[in-house]
Amino acid sequence: MLAGTASASAGATRAEVAAPARIVVPVDGSPFAERALPVAAWVARATGAPLHLIEVVAGADGSATAITYLHDLARRHGAPTWEVATDDDPAAAIAAAACAAGRGLVCLSTRGRDRSAAVLGSVAAAVLDSTTAPAFPVGPEARPPCADDAPVVVAVEGAADDGGLVDVAARWATLLDRRLVIATVAGPVSSGLREGRSPRRARGPADAETHLAGLAARVAGAVETHVVHDPISVRGGLIRFVDRTAGLLVMGWHRRSRPLRALLGSHTARVVHDVEVPTLVVPLDAPL
Repeated sequence: MLAGTASASAGATRAEVAAPARIVVPVDGSPFAERALPVAAWVARATGAPLHLIEVVAGADGSATAITYLHDLARRHGAPTWEVATDDDPAAAIAAAACAAGRGLVCLSTRGRDRSAAVLGSVAAAVLDSTTAPAFPVGPEARPPCADDAPVVVAVEGAADDGGLVDVAARWATLLDRRLVIATVAGPVSSGLREGRSPRRARGPADAETHLAGLAARVAGAVETHVVHDPISVRGGLIRFVDRTAGLLVMGWHRRSRPLRALLGSHTARVVHDVEVPTLVVPLDAPL
């Protein structure tokens, strides 16, 4: 994760914001896993961090094949380092490779499924659940941004941890030298079901504009805010807003320590699967 306190880093200059030590890209010999490489290469170029490839094998029998594959892949994609990890738990090995660098950042392909609980695929979800640092899960539609002036968009939902999420996004906007946009998806306001009960939104902050203005005040310099009105879903409204116009989307992730996540599904997982721009996912129940 990027270094520095929230209050100090929100207004830091590019030189003061620490870049990731390396970008860790898990591969397994398949085109599916290699789909993350273009996004990982873009993050590496933008931050100055080197690429580090890793393949996790269950036993020693697969090591020789993995070594040959990684050597060739690293040469073709300009990755200065790579490793073969022998482990029965791929997510643990991937997280360990990121931690070994101090501030390693994982960038890995995700697998789409029909049910929301498995939208990201088991390995990607396990990596996000096991790490306290942000990560780049790359969905099947994600591509590096086309425009140099495309902004960093951070999606908030009116929760208590929105401020920490905005601070992380502000540091990335500074690191990438892009402007910051704070956005939320607001559903329609429904009248109270009981007499005397205040109207409530189906989704998003109760007073979206005021909430975003308060978050923008945390960040030094000009910050844009945008309320996306969508009567149907967070996913649809957010994807419509950011696709091919944002340089980076920043979203929060409630790890498995939040028991309702498995029951309710994850807006983040569905957006990551469908969105066309790179997405940085930040664990919300870890120190920001």
